Amino acid sequence: MKKRVFGSVWCVLGLTALASTAYAQALPWEGRAYANVNLGMQVRGTDAVKSSQTFPIYDESGTITSTQNIDAGAPFFEVGGGIRIFGNFGIGVTYARLSTTGSSDVDASVPSPLFYDAPRSAKAKVDGLTHTEQAVHFHLVWLLPITDKVDLAVSGGPTAFKLTQGTVLAPTVSEVGAPYTSVMLTTTAAETTANRIGFNVGADLTYRFANNVGIGALVRYTGRTFALKPTGGAPLDVKVGGLQVGAGLRLRF
Repeated sequence: MKKRVFGSVWCVLGLTALASTAYAQALPWEGRAYANVNLGMQVRGTDAVKSSQTFPIYDESGTITSTQNIDAGAPFFEVGGGIRIFGNFGIGVTYARLSTTGSSDVDASVPSPLFYDAPRSAKAKVDGLTHTEQAVHFHLVWLLPITDKVDLAVSGGPTAFKLTQGTVLAPTVSEVGAPYTSVMLTTTAAETTANRIGFNVGADLTYRFANNVGIGALVRYTGRTFALKPTGGAPLDVKVGGLQVGAGLRLRF
């Protein structure tokens, strides 16, 4: 994760340095507003979420551990825009969404009804767990027209995240029967939704092939960790955001 974070930061800093070098030659931002539409790929900081909980049974404590897999890379769609406030500075807002599914491997250690300190092991798997991220990025934008057709925008600000996450609820343990060396797990899942505030920092390079229309490329890093406490399930920490790379349509007004 650290390598991804440092890589994204260096990328943004490199584009910022390019903008600073070009500042003396840059043209003023003469437009009043912009609109962007992007498709891209997000590389998240982690692709596995672990949770653990205990439960009393037969005067001992059993343990259930869930390892939930979330795709490390997922496509996203976003649309946004902004206005110039003064000089080469402006403000903007972008709505982004991505959705993927994952699975969870459930491992249980269940005490024996006959012998003390002689736990039995059981496994189960839950598929189709949703992971949907919605983000509203608020930006302070510094836009530098490098030529009459190329401009570079560096931006940053807070992000309002909404996460919908499929989580595994506490499984039901049932005995198979004599000689009581194995048990069965019945697993269920539910969706948990939460909202948190994170951050975003990024850069966008645009080439206009017409007066007010062009194409562009985006690199951004955004993130936040959600400490979820699903009803009937174990607490778990889920990270949203990550390094985002995208491209799409650019409009200038």
